[in-house]
Amino acid sequence: MDYKEFAQVLKAERLKRGWTRIQLYMRINELSKKHEQLVSIDSLSNWENGKKLPRLEATLALAKVYKKPELINLRIQAIELIRKVAV
Repeated sequence: MDYKEFAQVLKAERLKRGWTRIQLYMRINELSKKHEQLVSIDSLSNWENGKKLPRLEATLALAKVYKKPELINLRIQAIELIRKVAV
């Protein structure tokens, strides 16, 4: 699991639901209890294109919106693989 594989899972989940990035952005940010922006559209794009991994807070929000708690483990696996490659 690396950034690209995690990205493919994120994009597939969004497309499976027929959502645009803007719709996903709105759904995630609706979860904010402080009415603050949890993610940006640029962040969603970076995650889906494998350029970056989301912060833990954003990963939790994605898992909740998609009803896919396994996203948290996928993110952890991606980080562990990146660390192994970097050593």
